[in-house]
Amino acid sequence: MNESYRLGEQSIIAYLQRLANGISTAELDVAALPAELRAVGEQLQKTHAILQQERRLLESNAYIDPLTNLGNRGGLDRHVEQLWHKGDPFTCAYIDIDHLKHCNDRFGHAEGNRYILSICRTLSETMEHDEMLFRIGGDEFVLISLSANETELEQRLERVRAGLIEASSSGKAPMIASFSFGCSRVDPLAGDTRRQMTMDADRKMYRYKLMHRVQQPKDNDAPQRPIVDQLPRNDRVFQAISMSSETRYPFILNLDRGESQWSVNAVRDFDLPSQHPFNSLDMWLARVHPEDRDNVRAELDMVINGTWHFHYMQYRVMDATGKYVLCDCTGYRLDGTDTEPSMYVGTIINRSLADTTDSVTGLGDVHALVNAIGEMRRVAREAGFIAIKVDDIAEVNARFGFDAGDRVLAESAACLMDCSRGKGRLFRSTGPMFVALFDELGPEAIDELANEIERFLGSPVLIGSLEYQPPIRVATLHLNSVDRQPVSILNELKALLGKAVQVPGTKLD
Repeated sequence: MNESYRLGEQSIIAYLQRLANGISTAELDVAALPAELRAVGEQLQKTHAILQQERRLLESNAYIDPLTNLGNRGGLDRHVEQLWHKGDPFTCAYIDIDHLKHCNDRFGHAEGNRYILSICRTLSETMEHDEMLFRIGGDEFVLISLSANETELEQRLERVRAGLIEASSSGKAPMIASFSFGCSRVDPLAGDTRRQMTMDADRKMYRYKLMHRVQQPKDNDAPQRPIVDQLPRNDRVFQAISMSSETRYPFILNLDRGESQWSVNAVRDFDLPSQHPFNSLDMWLARVHPEDRDNVRAELDMVINGTWHFHYMQYRVMDATGKYVLCDCTGYRLDGTDTEPSMYVGTIINRSLADTTDSVTGLGDVHALVNAIGEMRRVAREAGFIAIKVDDIAEVNARFGFDAGDRVLAESAACLMDCSRGKGRLFRSTGPMFVALFDELGPEAIDELANEIERFLGSPVLIGSLEYQPPIRVATLHLNSVDRQPVSILNELKALLGKAVQVPGTKLD
C-alpha cells in the first residue's frame, strides 16, 4: 500500500468520524484523494447530501401541519420559545372552529378539510406582516401578533368571523362557517408565564363559544340568519357553573356507559384529554398520588358497585404543571332506573387555589388578588390600584419576634379598611405589601384616597414599651381597561413602590 493511498483512507475515515459526531458541515476533498478512492469519496458525498436533505425535510415536517402547511404545535412552541428568549411582548389568540364535527359527520371528512382550509385562508388573508398562524389540533389554531394589542386583535377577529357567517348564510355553502376565539397579551419581561397565557386565552375562547356559537340550519330549513346555538339546557347550565369558580370542578359520570363530563377549568388545570372523556375514573386515578391511589380506588369501587352512595375524601392529584395539589372530592351516587342510568355527580375543590384568606390580616391573599384582577380582565373593566408597603417589618421581626411583626401588619390592614371605607377590595399581596382594588373610582379619586392613606395608615402599635409607627410607601396605578396578566400588573405595582417616597415612621436603632 503506497503512502498516497494510506493518506486517502485516513481522510475518508476522519470524514466519517466527523459525520458520526454530528458535524453536518464536515467536508471531504475528493480531488485530493488517489484515483482509486475517488469513486468511493464521491459516493460518500452524494449519500451525505441525500441524508442532509432528508433530515431537513424531517425537521421541517416536525414543525409543519401537512393539511394547511401552517406551523403545528411544535412550531408554535418553538416560536413562543424564541419570543420568550428575546423578551418581546406579544398577543396570542386561541381560535376554535365551530361545528367541525358536525361538518365531518354530515358532509364527510373531505368537506371537513375544505372547511378547515377555508378558515385558514380567511385568517391568513387578514394577518399583518409580523403575525404567524399555527394549527395545533384538528379544529384549533393559534395566532401570534407582535404589533396588535388584545383589543385590536379581538376586533379584527370579530370582523373576520362576522364576514364568514354572512358569506356562508346564503344557502350556497354546505354549512354556516364560524369560529370562537380568546385573546391574551403577554409580556415575558413583566413576569408573565406561558401557562398563564394559555389559561387566559383558552378560558376566554370557551366563554366566547358558550355565548356566541351559531346554530346550523336543519336539513329541511330554509336558509336563515344564524342564532345562538341552543345547547341542551343541562349542558349549558353545567358549562356556566363550571366556569363560575376557579377553584371548584364539577363532574358527572355515567356509571353504566363510562361517559363523563368535566368542567372547563378541570380540563385546563389537570390536563384532561377533553371535557367528555371515556373511562374517566381510570384517567383520574392515574393522576392521584401513588401513596393515595389504593385508598381512593377502594372508596370509588364502593360507590360504583352501589355499596356507598356518598363519598368524601381529601387526597393529592397531579396538576397540569406536574405538581401534586391537595384536593377535596365530594360526590353522590344516583341509582339508575329502567329509563335512566346510574350517575356519580360531585365537585372537586383544589385546595392550592381555594385557601385565599390571609391568616394574619383576614384580607384576601395573593391568590384572591390574582383571581380578582383576572376577572376584571375577562370583562375588560376599568380599574384603580393602590399599593402599600409597610417598611422595616424584617427589622421588627428580628428585634421583637414575628408576633410583633404580625401585629403591625394586622393594625395596618385595619387602618387600610377604615381609609377605603368599603369602596374597594383589599388584599395582602406578598409579605408587607397590600393592594386595594377599585373598579368605580377614577384617577383623581384614587389619588385622593392614596393621599389619605399616606396620612393615616400605620397607627402606632405598642410593642413592649415602644410605641411603634411603621414607615410606609404608597403608589397608585389606574387602567382604563385591564388588558394584561395579573402578574404583570403586580410587578408594575412593586416597581412603583420601589420608586415611591417613604412616609417615615419610628426609627429602629
